[in-house]
Amino acid sequence: MRMPEWMLMVLIILLGVFAPLSTDMFLPSLDEMVVYFHTDEATLSMTMYMFMLFLAIGILFLGPVSDKYGRRNVLIGSLTLYIVASVACSIVDTIELMIVSRILQAIGAGGGMATSVALIRDCFDGARRARVLTIVAIIGVLGPVLAPIIGQALIWAMDWKATFWAPAVVAVVCMILTFILPGDIPRERYKGSIIGSVGTVIPILKNGDFRRFTIMMNMVAFCILAYVSVSEYIYKDKGFGVGDAYSLYLAGAMIAGVLLMIVIERLAKNVSNRGHLKIQLALIVIAVAATWTIGPLHPILFLLGVVPIITVSSLSRSFGFNILLSQDVGNSGAISSVLNFMNFMFATLGMIVVVNLPFGNYLTSVAFCFTIYLVVYVALWLLMSIKGTSLKGFE
Repeated sequence: MRMPEWMLMVLIILLGVFAPLSTDMFLPSLDEMVVYFHTDEATLSMTMYMFMLFLAIGILFLGPVSDKYGRRNVLIGSLTLYIVASVACSIVDTIELMIVSRILQAIGAGGGMATSVALIRDCFDGARRARVLTIVAIIGVLGPVLAPIIGQALIWAMDWKATFWAPAVVAVVCMILTFILPGDIPRERYKGSIIGSVGTVIPILKNGDFRRFTIMMNMVAFCILAYVSVSEYIYKDKGFGVGDAYSLYLAGAMIAGVLLMIVIERLAKNVSNRGHLKIQLALIVIAVAATWTIGPLHPILFLLGVVPIITVSSLSRSFGFNILLSQDVGNSGAISSVLNFMNFMFATLGMIVVVNLPFGNYLTSVAFCFTIYLVVYVALWLLMSIKGTSLKGFE
């Protein structure tokens, strides 16, 4: 029996939110967790940093492995690990065991995320693939905003441990759907060793045209995480002083960005791929200009300056990933790993860079991060225009 398409879409969407569920849902409980584990904030932060490191490893390793052993088999293993590790996070009583549990949770989440994008390439094409990617893009942008809100509600209703039980429940739902997933995806399996399967990402990364376009579409994560990671400081007491309304500004920018993406996609149905790149460039320029000039004047104006970058993020995950998944540069699992890994690494870099810039205020730091993206985007597009490109869709 084939899996109904709506079930497959639900599975892909749920797998795609593992990262925000695992990293953002428990953030409101950090102070309480410091007391519970008799530790300090620096040590507790290891639960975040180690998760991010091993999430990247899981993404890069398990996507290609699923090309060899099949999506269902790798998903079952990844989800089992994720469920067990999530439950462990809620019951361990030392910070050391918590860090180990988070590492195992991250590896399981990496397998789920890499497999979700591979399934999009395996099971959808043309307009159907574009539609699925649009939905995934919307969830991907809203997830980091909604996860802390849901986490806070769970903490109020129960306690911080519920923020680890909830992702485990989501993973159980994914496990049930995974057992319905056909075992013959992908039909053509990688025949070599496990090490050889992981090595299939190397030719993909060596493909200059694919690599450059992947950077253009994924580096926006550098901007988004730079903004999100310091948004509390910008909007609350050390910045605009909006206090508890901070979360409304953060959520408002994300929602407005997604709505603008939907409007643009509807209006630009017949626009060429190069035309889409021009739209994204225009949005980046607007964001850079606004955050440098009117953004520091008022929180609403700063929010409006951020909205175009969020729109670019959504468009990159829908339009950009659709282009990249259409290229014949490797197996689906390996391509998925490269896309997810690049996105994740740029996001991590944004979090690190924005807090280490020497400007003295995060408003300027965020504007500078946006400017870095603009420079890289323009440089890579000019290079693609001058040298030409072998990417399908840009002939």
